[in-house]
Amino acid sequence: MRSLKRDSIKLHEKQYENKIIIFAKSIILALIISLVSIIIYAIVLSLTSVSDGTMSLITQSITMISIVAAAIYCGRKIKSKGWLYGMIVGIIFILMILPLSIILGQVPVFDKYFIGKIIMACLVGIVGGIIGVNL
Repeated sequence: MRSLKRDSIKLHEKQYENKIIIFAKSIILALIISLVSIIIYAIVLSLTSVSDGTMSLITQSITMISIVAAAIYCGRKIKSKGWLYGMIVGIIFILMILPLSIILGQVPVFDKYFIGKIIMACLVGIVGGIIGVNL
């Protein structure tokens, strides 16, 4: 009986560790997609006459695409509750971007746009997680 309980506890601990690893891989995937996309966008900006006015829209789109890709990956690997895990991936990614942007010299602004960005990241993460579970 005790052996059965120990085995059950070890199984739950292993599943928990696996989820953390999947979350980490998902966030790394989102960061890689964002970094590559922003580098490509910077090259396009410097070589063409695309206006800087598109920067806000493009960076927001890159962020959301990265979250969708990470949430799809996470949902596909975990295989259950994709909406929940996708939302968590979206929140974690947005909260990780904040200190990175501070390090790069931006001043953080916590206003209605930041709240909107978090809500959008949650919704996009939910959709990505649902898609990932159903793939």
